[in-house]
Amino acid sequence: MPKIFIVMSIFLISFSLNSQELYKVDSLSSNINSLGSEFNFIQINENTAYYTSSSISPDGERYQSLIFKTFKKNEDWQKGIYIDFGTGFSVGNVSMLGNESLCYFTSCDKFNNCKIGIKDNINSNKSRILKNEVNLKNSTSTHPNIVVHNDKKILYFVSDRKGGYGGMDIWFSIIDNFGNYGSPINAGYKINTKYNEITPFYNIWTNEMFFSSDKKNDGNDFDIYRSKGEGNIWEVAMEVNSLNSEQDDLYLNFYNKSGGYFSSRRADSEERICCNNIYSFKLISNDSSISTFNDLTNLELPISLYFHNDEPKADVSDTITNLEYKSCYVSYFLKQKEYLSINPSKEMEIFFEKNLKENYDNLNNLLEKILLELKNNQKIEIYIKGYASPLYESNYNINLSKRRINALINTVFSFKNNVLSEYIKSGSLKIIGAPYGEQTAMPNVSDNPKNQKKSIYSKEAMLERKVEIFKVVKL
Repeated sequence: MPKIFIVMSIFLISFSLNSQELYKVDSLSSNINSLGSEFNFIQINENTAYYTSSSISPDGERYQSLIFKTFKKNEDWQKGIYIDFGTGFSVGNVSMLGNESLCYFTSCDKFNNCKIGIKDNINSNKSRILKNEVNLKNSTSTHPNIVVHNDKKILYFVSDRKGGYGGMDIWFSIIDNFGNYGSPINAGYKINTKYNEITPFYNIWTNEMFFSSDKKNDGNDFDIYRSKGEGNIWEVAMEVNSLNSEQDDLYLNFYNKSGGYFSSRRADSEERICCNNIYSFKLISNDSSISTFNDLTNLELPISLYFHNDEPKADVSDTITNLEYKSCYVSYFLKQKEYLSINPSKEMEIFFEKNLKENYDNLNNLLEKILLELKNNQKIEIYIKGYASPLYESNYNINLSKRRINALINTVFSFKNNVLSEYIKSGSLKIIGAPYGEQTAMPNVSDNPKNQKKSIYSKEAMLERKVEIFKVVKL
């Protein structure tokens, strides 16, 4: 099986473990994303947006960032038009309050000294660097995010100034009715760490700060976090697993309460992990325009597909497997006598005949129905959750859940001599999954490796080791 299709499918992981929110993630077209880096995509109305693009400067000695304006035509963002900010330096990170009359931005010189500027009219080439404490001498100020919340105008931004927790921290300044900026205040220890916290965005619909931090990776790749609060009073920041990848994920912002954009260095293909590209995300769990596929069939969802302990087996860091669920199912079913000898019971017999075998049959019936829909030029999306029992460490169980999702993807791919592969390749069939690991395991499931009767061979543990097709939609 070509590995590129495995990578493509795993890339589509987009289900929130924290808030139970289901997001659809799509890369913007090559009109926006180039061989350089694109980031900070800000949509200001239905058909207008701004973004930053960074590429090698004409002298070939450094990267230069410029701001572009783009318009939507035929549901696709068009190639951007350069906007002159009149600074003579690299510019980026536009933030504005829903219109084009006033915007904040970052300007960086050739030594990468960055300051926050303001432009009273984005269509003019005149701008100015803020002459106040926001741009403290001998420190960097960048990533402005202007927001009005609870009748207060607040400028959140990032700085490495003294008085922080280390690295780049998120700060804020309250702007009074006369346009005066208050002394910057650190957002506090529930947001900032000794590592780098960057690209803040305050979501007025949920009263949450979204930002990126490299704290989990000891100062390497950035992940997206969220925290409820305001100013310097916040709840503990939680990672947004639904949108994070194994590479940099940052510059998240919402255009409306159900979606927005972010930038990521995730692999677009097997060969390329290079530069930041822009992705859109959309909350689809409450999207009334999507019809639920299982309402059109006689199959009841979810379909739960079970695995023997630690299957498919791999190294702790592996997130993909060459095995198909079919082989995992057969291997598990042949272990029925082993399970009954260790934990003999009627419910164990029922598990193998009903939970294991019947659900595998339901999977094949579902794929038959999906194939019929695809042949009728329909577009289908399959949503999957992956689980593990709590027997191993948390990170291992997350990767094990990913392997289980991947095993099911392999089965879909190879169904009836790869008949579904062309639909996956064309985008007519998409598989969107999320690894839960042990996070939802029932508290009565044993995690004691010395008591395998309970931690491996009990009905409670067996029910946790699964992937679950919980939703199929026809677009």
